[in-house]
Amino acid sequence: MNISLLHDPFCRDVLSDVSTFLEFVEYLTTRDEELKSVVDLLDRESFERIPGDYSDTKSHGYADLAFLAKVKKECLSKKKIPVQVCVGFLLEHKSWPDDGVVDQLIRYHYHLMVEKLKKNADKGIPSVAIILYNGTESWNPLDETYSDYPKALQSILLPFKCVFLDVSTVPDDKCLNDFSPRLGAFIGALKYARNPENHSDFLAQMVKKVKTSLTGNEALDLLTSMDVYFRYWISENFKEAFNMDFVRPPYRTIHDAEVEEAVEKAVEKTEDRVAVQTALKMLSDSKPMDEIVRYSGLSEERIRSLQQSK
Repeated sequence: MNISLLHDPFCRDVLSDVSTFLEFVEYLTTRDEELKSVVDLLDRESFERIPGDYSDTKSHGYADLAFLAKVKKECLSKKKIPVQVCVGFLLEHKSWPDDGVVDQLIRYHYHLMVEKLKKNADKGIPSVAIILYNGTESWNPLDETYSDYPKALQSILLPFKCVFLDVSTVPDDKCLNDFSPRLGAFIGALKYARNPENHSDFLAQMVKKVKTSLTGNEALDLLTSMDVYFRYWISENFKEAFNMDFVRPPYRTIHDAEVEEAVEKAVEKTEDRVAVQTALKMLSDSKPMDEIVRYSGLSEERIRSLQQSK
């Protein structure tokens, strides 16, 4: 199991809701004009989550969530209307810097958007990868990825459009006044899960908004998810919000994840099975060695050993 994903059920629980994910993407378009030009082509009603059992998200943990959306027919060439033109979305949540996240998304993009879904696309699936970060250190993996390349080459470096959001840059009033209760509570929770006592006024307003804006069960479900993510700080400080019996979901807390991540770093990591599968598939397709290295994340030496063992 990938220990770094133990806290991510909270992320999947909230953003797996299509309307909440779409609202999140719409917010990102206000920060990225290029992304806005892509999203403007899409039929908002066509957004759908790619199920975990189909994308292998549960077993391999490559991306927290994956979605597809159809391009509006009026945006397509009049000469030929293909059966389906889609844009894929991948979301990865990180609570601490991970310099391998971009390569991780490249592998997952190839595994899902190129291999698994190619039969559903006319000429491939252009994609957007979103990295959502709520760590304590200043970090932007895209700056690191692009740093060695001239600006003119940066837009063609990756096989997808990549967007990075550090939740610390999202204003509190945006969470309270502009976002839906579900998205606002989610972003607020990511921002302040480590030190809620220093932001009790904001969290009190957020809890009140959830409680008064959502139906009873919806409010309790969301507050319960937040409570587990906050290591039960919410229920200890806002008991009035929990006036019904409920069952806590089996989530691990962010603290649990951080402790076990530290332990994992001391343990020699085994080679990822999907990386090997990707390399073998590309070898069978006679792909160039440099392309196989990039997409699989394996060394050239390891790939050649796989080639000899075939």
